[in-house]
Amino acid sequence: MLKSESYKKGLLFSSGLNVLAKGIGFFNSIILAYYFGTSASTDIYLYILSVAILITGTINGIDYLVLIPEAIKIRENDGEVKSQQFLNFFIWLYAGIGLLFTFFILFAPVFFFTLFSKFDSIQLEHNINLLYIGSVIVFFQLLNNYLNAILVSYKYFTIPIITNLINSLFAIIVTVLFHERLGITGTVLGISFGYILNFILLFLLLKKYQHWSFFDFYLIKSKRIWRNISLMQLNILPVWFRNYLSLYLISGLGTGIVTSVNFGQMLASLPEVFILTQIASVAGIKLSELAAKKNYLETTKLLTNILNTLFIIIVPVAIVFAISNHEIIKILFNRGKFDAIAVSNTAFCFFYFSLLLPSKMYDIIFTRLFTSFQSYGLSTILAVVAHVFITAITYISVKKFKLEGFFWAQILGYYLTMPLVFYLIMRFRFKNIKISEILKNYFLVLILIPLIYYTGFSFYKYLPFVPVVNIFIIFIYSFFSVFSISYYVLDLSYFCASFKQLAFKVLKIIN
Repeated sequence: MLKSESYKKGLLFSSGLNVLAKGIGFFNSIILAYYFGTSASTDIYLYILSVAILITGTINGIDYLVLIPEAIKIRENDGEVKSQQFLNFFIWLYAGIGLLFTFFILFAPVFFFTLFSKFDSIQLEHNINLLYIGSVIVFFQLLNNYLNAILVSYKYFTIPIITNLINSLFAIIVTVLFHERLGITGTVLGISFGYILNFILLFLLLKKYQHWSFFDFYLIKSKRIWRNISLMQLNILPVWFRNYLSLYLISGLGTGIVTSVNFGQMLASLPEVFILTQIASVAGIKLSELAAKKNYLETTKLLTNILNTLFIIIVPVAIVFAISNHEIIKILFNRGKFDAIAVSNTAFCFFYFSLLLPSKMYDIIFTRLFTSFQSYGLSTILAVVAHVFITAITYISVKKFKLEGFFWAQILGYYLTMPLVFYLIMRFRFKNIKISEILKNYFLVLILIPLIYYTGFSFYKYLPFVPVVNIFIIFIYSFFSVFSISYYVLDLSYFCASFKQLAFKVLKIIN
């Protein structure tokens, strides 16, 4: 398990392990909902985790997009030692940045977290222990994300999944054992202990398997590298501001809304973290190698095969989630302190996040493509303009239409604005890559989602069986509808070959 893997084996094994890890992480959310419901404390707990992601996601955004592709290039051209020295500089830089945030939070926790939300300062004072622990999460999450990225670059594809698994297990154990005595503070403590243990594990793995020397580094003076980092941060900045604004506005929509949004997003994003993120991590390393060789033919094949395969998997799941949103939320969460109002609010959020799910295919894959080929100039300018537009629409929509306005702004941004940006970048910067198959994929998404949703919903409400059976029926309908239409429009040869190979292996194991 803790060894370098081939791309194919890494993709298959890491995807399987990811199902287990995210399943346990999801179970942690169910336990949280059962014991604490959608209270002010759960809002603040999830808000702290969101702030940590907001901070570390912005900084770690350059890991896979700039630092790892550059390290791979240095490794191939100048050797392993130079690559490690390059990566070590940023380990220490990240540690310094993490300590600054830690000290800031420890000295002024309420002031720091009010910068990111419309929560009343009295609410934050009542949960000040959570705020203090948040400083630990920010520091270790920043370093752990980067160390995970380094190990993935050496084809240790399962390491990030194992670290997430550790976090979830610690949170579950502490919550179950100490929820009466510690409340939700115990859950945060469990996550913090998990992050610390993960850091130790990642440190030891690099020392043992890669013979890492953490104190061997040199100052990065390359103007090209710092320009790429600056351009990528410029690209990330509007995304950061949009996420910041969304978090700030949503925190002012009432008690329990932050929890409902987080639970709805978490559930709808399960296919994304199970499948999309894993495939993107493996494909991102492969794209970096193809970029180093300037192999546009194989890049075209890889993009087409990945997006068409994801299409068959992701679109039916999104449709099922959207149609049966209320029943799924009720089955999973409607117990303990998670009451009918919490179910209704969470189902509302879950519906819209489900509709957004297929758009993530293009966002993740194209981002990896552009950064692997280090296409930053035009890409950055167009992306900044697009994200500024989406941010403005989000602000106006939330002010006017509250929570529903937030979701419609996201749908407009991810299905119209960002695809236009991707098309323009491909048109002017990647002329050697044929995108006709990708365009068919995209337009088919726009056609099939509303078509199959409305036809499926029209008979779903009349199904007389128990909810689980009804959901299964609608899944069968959605999958075969999507596959049947796509078979005649898209090139599904890679998907069919992979499915046959997987079925053959399963039958071989059974026999």
